[in-house]
Amino acid sequence: LGVTDARYINALKIFLTGVTPLEYYAYRGFAHAGRQFTGAGTRVACQMQSIDELRHYQTETHALSHYNKYFNGLHSAKHMFDRVWYLSVPKSFFEDAYTGGPFEFLTAVSFSFEYVLTNLLFVPFMSGAAHNGDMSTVTFGFSAQSDESRHMTLG
Repeated sequence: LGVTDARYINALKIFLTGVTPLEYYAYRGFAHAGRQFTGAGTRVACQMQSIDELRHYQTETHALSHYNKYFNGLHSAKHMFDRVWYLSVPKSFFEDAYTGGPFEFLTAVSFSFEYVLTNLLFVPFMSGAAHNGDMSTVTFGFSAQSDESRHMTLG
C-alpha cells in the first residue's frame, strides 16, 4: 500500500468507520425529505443530493474493502455502527434531524454536517493521507469534499 506510518491506519479506521455510516444516514434523510416537499425544484434537489450521498457511501465502502484485505478492524460495519462510542453523538444528531421535518433536516444536515463538519474533517484528513502516501484515500476524499461544499447550497 505504500503507507509510511502504521499509526495512520488506525486513524484511517476511525475516519472510515465514522464517516461512512453517516453518509448512509444522509442518503436516507435526503431521499425522505425530498418526498415531503411539494415543489419540483426542492424535490429534485433533495433526490439528486440523496444519490450523491449514496455514491459517497459506496465509494467509502469500496475503500474499506480495499483496506480490509490487509488490515483487520474494518469488518461488520453495520454491526459496529451501534456499538462504537465515537459515533454516539453524530448518530444522535442524524436521528434527531431525521425525525424532524424536512426543513429541520435540510438545515441541520446540509449546512451543519455537510458543509461545516465535513470541510473541517475532510481537508485535514486528506492532507494527512497524502503525507502518508495513501493516494487512493486522497482521490475519493477530495472528490467527496468538493461535493460536500456544493451540498451547502441546498441548506
